[in-house]
Amino acid sequence: MKISLLVYCCFMCFSISAEQVAKTMLAKHNVVATKDEKLRTLKRKSSIFNNDSIATGKLARAQFRFSEGTILTLGADTQFLVSEFNHGHSQKEPSASFEFVAGAFRVVTGEITKVARPNFKIKTPLGSIGIRGTDFWGGNLYDNESIEVILLDSEHPITIENQFGKVIITEPGTGSTLRIGKAPSKPEKWSNQKLQDAVKTIQ
Repeated sequence: MKISLLVYCCFMCFSISAEQVAKTMLAKHNVVATKDEKLRTLKRKSSIFNNDSIATGKLARAQFRFSEGTILTLGADTQFLVSEFNHGHSQKEPSASFEFVAGAFRVVTGEITKVARPNFKIKTPLGSIGIRGTDFWGGNLYDNESIEVILLDSEHPITIENQFGKVIITEPGTGSTLRIGKAPSKPEKWSNQKLQDAVKTIQ
C-alpha cells in the first residue's frame, strides 16, 4: 500500500511538471527553452512547461499566454525561468514563481491573482517582485548592473524587496531601481523618455 501511494505521488508530481502551463504566442528570431538539459526551439503554439528556462537571442521577441490568461513578454538577450505555475490543481492553491536573470520582460497578470492573497513572485539577482494583479515591466534598461521595475497599469500595487529593504509601488508610471548591495530605490515617476526606452525593449 505504501509503495502504491509513493508511485501515485510520484506520478502526480511528474504529471503536473509535464503539463503545459503556457503556449507560445510569438517567437521572433532565436527563442529556445531548456528543461532537463534538453533544448527546444520555440515557435508559435509551442508548449511551455514548469521548470522551462527560456532564452532569447539578439533582436528576438517572445510572448507567452498562460493557462488562466497571464501574458509574459520577453525582449532580446533575455533569460527567464518558469519555476512553477500552478492554476486549477485541486491539491494546491494557485501560485506562480518565475525567475528573471537578464534582459527585459513585461507581465500582465490573469486570473491567478484574482484571489484574496495572491502568491505570485518573480525573483531577480537583486531582489524579488511580489505581484497582485498588475501590468508591469522589469529589466536591465541602461546597464547590466541594475534592474529597473515600473508599474504600467494596475488596481493593485507591486512589492519590490531584498535583504536591504522594501518598497511598494501603487501609482502607474512609477518605478524603482535595484542595485547591488542596496535597498530598492524610493519609487519615483519615470520620464516619458525612460518609459519609451523600456517599452521599446519588448515591442
